[in-house]
Parts: sequence; C-alpha cells; structure tokens
Amino acid sequence: MSKRKMLAAEEDLANKIVKLAEKKGLTVYQTVNVILQQALKAEESGIDVNDIVEKKGTFERAKGMGLTFTVEHLYYELVELGQNKNKEKIKDLFRDTGFWYGKYFKGKTDSLKLLLEALEYLTYGGQFTVEKLRADEMIISCINDNYPKSYTECLGIFMESAFQILGYKTEETEALKGIVKVKLRRG
Repeated sequence: MSKRKMLAAEEDLANKIVKLAEKKGLTVYQTVNVILQQALKAEESGIDVNDIVEKKGTFERAKGMGLTFTVEHLYYELVELGQNKNKEKIKDLFRDTGFWYGKYFKGKTDSLKLLLEALEYLTYGGQFTVEKLRADEMIISCINDNYPKSYTECLGIFMESAFQILGYKTEETEALKGIVKVKLRRG
C-alpha cells in the first residue's frame, strides 16, 4: 500500500474536485491522483497543461463557428482547381460565405472581435495581424508562404464581404502569393 500525503488546495477548487469525483463515481483520493498523474505525464512529455486546455477551447470555438481543420495543401489545390474551372463562381462562393459570416457575427455582442477571432482560426498556421490605424480604420494581414495567389484573392474577397456586413468599407486589397492585406474603414 502506498503512503498518503496531504495536499492543500483553495476551497473552491477542493469543492470542484469533490463534485467531479461524485460525477465520475470515484473517491476524492482517486480523482486527485488521476488529475495529478495526467498533469505530471503531460509535463514530463514537455506539454504544458494550460496550453492543452487553451488549445482544446480554441478548437471547440472554431468548430462552433463552422470552421474545420483540413489538409492545407489539399484545400489550396481545390481552390486553384476551382478557379481554373470557373474563377467567378469560386469568387462568388467566397463572397457569399463572407457575407454569411458577417451576418452570423453581426447579431452577436463583440461582433468585430468574434469575426477577427474566426479569421485567426481560418488562417491558423500563418501570421494573422490587425493593425489599427485610427479608431475607424484598420489593416488586416494574413501571411503564409503556402498561400497560392488564387487563395489570397479568394480570402481577400471573403474578408471584404464579412466586414462589409459589419459596416466596413474596403479601401484597398492586396492579394499576392503568400499574403493578403485588406485596408478597411468604418462607415
């Protein structure tokens, strides 16, 4: 039989552990040991437990926004093939989807923040930046050396459409291989 050692915890955390143990049909002792074992296993593997929890939340939020993860190269190739077959139809698809996302977020509190968060998820793996020029003006940049020009053109159209619904006018869009920049002004 292993020895036991007392550990101290904040009262609200201890109460949550008790409820979790009841929910799982375990003793508090068993629940604490499972939690500690998993946390130590993660740390020994070089994984930060806080990072795991944050990433899980990120994936759940992205999923809730209708986003999914896919093979990056495959996605870009499909956009390229679609543009080669019917460029205007692909652009219309990205425009319509941008309008839909704009409408989806327009009805929510912090709609701008949520749309920017969705764009950050959509461009996962690249560099996503928002540069506020003035209170009513910003430049959104997405940089990823894997982006073909066909994709940056479509992503720019998506962004323009989504922000239009939130009351932004596109001042300028630059779409090159690997980068898309959209300058927006409110009103």
